[in-house]
Amino acid sequence: MNKKEKLKCPLCNVKFIPRTFYPEEATFTSSNGGLLSGFNGYISSSGVKPPEVILSSWITYCPGCNFVLRFAKEIVKKEKIQSQSLATKDIKEKYNNYYFGFPFEDYSQYLSGITEKVKANIKKSLNGIDLNIWESMYEIEDKFKLLVRFYANLEKYCDAQLPNNNGEDLSSKIKLLKLSSDLEKLLLELNEIRKHTIQGNYELSSDDKENVNHAVVNFTLSLIEKHVKPIVNSKKLKSQYNYADIKDLNSEIKVFLYGYLNGLFNHGKSANHQIKTFLDQILVN
Repeated sequence: MNKKEKLKCPLCNVKFIPRTFYPEEATFTSSNGGLLSGFNGYISSSGVKPPEVILSSWITYCPGCNFVLRFAKEIVKKEKIQSQSLATKDIKEKYNNYYFGFPFEDYSQYLSGITEKVKANIKKSLNGIDLNIWESMYEIEDKFKLLVRFYANLEKYCDAQLPNNNGEDLSSKIKLLKLSSDLEKLLLELNEIRKHTIQGNYELSSDDKENVNHAVVNFTLSLIEKHVKPIVNSKKLKSQYNYADIKDLNSEIKVFLYGYLNGLFNHGKSANHQIKTFLDQILVN
């Protein structure tokens, strides 16, 4: 696709990408010779033939000053869209099979394009985390086994991140990871519970089991945050993609990450709440 132009408002001189163009008025010639008119650019009647559509003008507005811009129909070039997988005869002759191409960039296409770039950067960054060792734990239903496996992986992670502190106990290493205060406190408490449980003089309560789930999810999210947060930093995104509304871009990123993380964690409503809270924290407009 050829690079499209940005619109420039003649009133305030702001360059922008239009969110949409509205047909100010459309007149359709029906098969019986009558006229139909509409403002939404689409009529589903089988008697309407797209080649006979007459448009008086297309309008959009400047997001900076709300000035309304109108374009004469001569600017619009009608192009028929044909599916590569369908024969021409299989394509119904309806108005929605036609695209009125402007020389100006379309906001939805622009947003979709930059969203794909951000998603690709996120995926590339997450490849730097060995999530396989954490993903493998989520199928463990026995909470005691999950607790033991999690802390075994956590100790390996600490040794890799803190090579100069391998001689210290796990609690000391956890304190050196610079985690959030709540997560650090939870990991330290569960570490003590783990020791007592292994020794056979303690049995996990229902609250302990729930906390194990919280610890697994939150610690993995903290790893992901280290890799994702620099990419989705709002100031950075605004400077890179200054024609996009950061709220729109964050919304697209949130949908992508929510789907990705839901596929990673399988702990029901509790995990869903943690994921939503996590996304709200790292995706600040």
